[in-house]
Amino acid sequence: MYKTSNGQAIKLGKELGKGGAANVYLHASDKSKAVKIFKPEILQKEVNLAKRIEKLNQLAQIADIEMPFGNAKKTIGAWPKDIVKDLSGNVVGYIMDTVNGGIDLAFIVGARDPTTAFLKYRSDPNYSSWLNYFLYQGRGLKNRFVLSYYLSLYFDKMYKLKAKNGARIELDICNFDIKPKNILASIENISGHNHIVPYILDLDNLTLKDIKHKLSPSSAQFTQEYRAPEGPIDKYYDYWSLAVLFYQLIFNQHPFDAVLGGTRFSDGTERDFFIKNKCFPWGRNRKFLSVGTQNDFRHGNFLKISSELQHLFIRAFDSDLPSQRPSMDEWSRGLLDFLQNNSVQFDRLFRYK
Repeated sequence: MYKTSNGQAIKLGKELGKGGAANVYLHASDKSKAVKIFKPEILQKEVNLAKRIEKLNQLAQIADIEMPFGNAKKTIGAWPKDIVKDLSGNVVGYIMDTVNGGIDLAFIVGARDPTTAFLKYRSDPNYSSWLNYFLYQGRGLKNRFVLSYYLSLYFDKMYKLKAKNGARIELDICNFDIKPKNILASIENISGHNHIVPYILDLDNLTLKDIKHKLSPSSAQFTQEYRAPEGPIDKYYDYWSLAVLFYQLIFNQHPFDAVLGGTRFSDGTERDFFIKNKCFPWGRNRKFLSVGTQNDFRHGNFLKISSELQHLFIRAFDSDLPSQRPSMDEWSRGLLDFLQNNSVQFDRLFRYK
């Protein structure tokens, strides 16, 4: 038996998802809401998890966490709508919005072959829409730029969190585990037009730091493929992860995959080696590298984007200091400029094979 912050009973509906840390259920009384319940062992291990959930819930009440889509607004992620307590009054989870017809970006990133893209969801009513919107060719390529643009806006809003009255909230935020699986994308008809709407998951993993306190996971989660080469947990770490995600969406390739060491890096065999040695195919050590012949056309498509976007990717992966990586505001401006360039023909922009 669970209850809200004001003591109202919560009835759980069908299970929507299950993970190592928590289970997510449909709210039985409100189909637009989901209920995330953490496992007892996680609450015991993550000693300040309950405090982070309460802090996130407080922020959600005062912060501007919505983005406009047509005449509507959408919450930028799984911010708590209320906390969930057990019968003893302990915080064990929270209530959040549900996402209708959402699919995680991991499926979008790899959606290249129309015979296998979203194959797991072929019986889903949204299957044909996902195939039409996100398959890696023509229209789907443009929509990946659009999705990257919206994500840059979303994360920029989160890192520069403001109150609903416009006042700056003095808080440093870091996600630390940004990856496609932690982001959903849906196609929603709003005001008579279809919009690609992203949704950021697992915000309970955020590190929240103000002048007096720092609330962070006891053991910060990360995924090696999106892990920045340095250790500090801050927004610049996130900037690396997001740049990897943008590169994957746009080029259907991890920025450090299909890279082979050449004269200087002949002993390099793994992605992490090239990351640590700044072996981005278009960075400072480019002349010492040999890009794998099987997938080199994907990296070669890099030259088809604007010089502005090229420079942002080079700064993201080739800078000496994390603070030199481009901000989300810089990404949003660069992506918007490219999308608004009428001379760009997305159906002919890239080589696909």
